[in-house]
Amino acid sequence: MRGFKLVNFTAILILVSFVLTGMVFADDFTAFSGQINADKINLRADATIGSPVICSLAKGQLVDVVGQAYDWYKIRLPKEAASYVNKNLVECINSETSDTQPVTTKCLNAKVIKDRINVRLGPSESTWILGKADKLTVLNILGQEGDWYKIQPIYQSYGWVNKKFVNKELILPKKIENTSQPIKEIQPPQPLVLEGTISPYGVVLWRKATHKLITAENKVYLLKGDRKGLDSLNYKKVKVSGKLITPAENKYPILEINIIEALN
Repeated sequence: MRGFKLVNFTAILILVSFVLTGMVFADDFTAFSGQINADKINLRADATIGSPVICSLAKGQLVDVVGQAYDWYKIRLPKEAASYVNKNLVECINSETSDTQPVTTKCLNAKVIKDRINVRLGPSESTWILGKADKLTVLNILGQEGDWYKIQPIYQSYGWVNKKFVNKELILPKKIENTSQPIKEIQPPQPLVLEGTISPYGVVLWRKATHKLITAENKVYLLKGDRKGLDSLNYKKVKVSGKLITPAENKYPILEINIIEALN
């Protein structure tokens, strides 16, 4: 009996050690920008080979790696990934009437009206959860299936890909005098979060920056995002999270939108 208790105690110690090691491993992980190194790679709903396939990734495609588990990387969903939300959890804020069927309207953008709603792989409560959408987040609607909207993937939705299919994106110095010089890894920039009022702007050179955001300090940012979605928020106060794609020192820096929330 004493030997049995000793074996159990040893097993518990091993298990606790394994869990703590896994926690440290996760805490030490640093997000990075990666590149797919083979063609038609499956992006899955979980870190297992048997989990459902969300979409396939092409060779050379860039991905944002935000976590890892064993031999798998957790990445943000690409635009081509299927995503669905229940219509009862959102409010349509921008729609259009069909030219061929005048009585039919199509929702183009919707605002989340509940806190942290589930984004799912398919139009059913039984499908995998890919992420959570916060209240007031504006969604781009791609279609409708029964009581569900098919949406463009949001920033807080994720899938999993085997680590062997992802290379870290690297940049070489312009001049390398010493071939043993270490290569610098590119780390994704931290998202910029701003609040302000949206208004139309127009086309800026070749970029589709059709709207501007004016902050409380009267700083102007040009916004790159879904035009119809931005139109639905004209002259409203919003909270925007995204990344600058032009220098911050520019008179009108351009912000590529990841998340946009209506504040009024």
